[in-house]
Amino acid sequence: MSKSNKKIIITLIFFAIVSLLYFKEPLFIAKLKYPIQYQSQVIKFSNDYNVDKNLVFSVIKAESNFYPYAKSRKNAMGLMQILDTTWNWGCSELNTVSTDYYDINQNIEIGTWYLNKLINEFGREEIAIMAYNAGSGNVKSWIDQGLLSGNDYKTWDIPFKETRDYLDKVMTYKNKYNEIY
Repeated sequence: MSKSNKKIIITLIFFAIVSLLYFKEPLFIAKLKYPIQYQSQVIKFSNDYNVDKNLVFSVIKAESNFYPYAKSRKNAMGLMQILDTTWNWGCSELNTVSTDYYDINQNIEIGTWYLNKLINEFGREEIAIMAYNAGSGNVKSWIDQGLLSGNDYKTWDIPFKETRDYLDKVMTYKNKYNEIY
């Protein structure tokens, strides 16, 4: 085989591998991009509050990318980025007194408890995700205005770009978690 034929074959193999990786991400890379950190806590509280564990992983990824000391501009804190009012309500409902938003167990429990409340209130995961981001009051107003009609959330007229992007991000993450795990 000539030297130029070897180069052509090596080049073709290289492009075949790159194409394969581009179109079908290897599982180990997907697992690095979509980790399941804090798995025992997520599974426990997902079971306790009847919330899909992959939804919880997706919210954590979207909110803090699994960094337990995350804090937003609006002072939402911890893995699930919980605000004071939600934290205090959750502590009251769960009969616990804690001010450590960065406690992994507490943060995941209160965040998962809150997701359960929102799913029960709105009856749909997608609407609960929007309420987690924009607040129940805003979402109720959007429902009353008829902005969230139809079954496909991608057709909804969500007034806040941040909430539209957040919903799409969480649902994309959830689909990836379902695919990988």
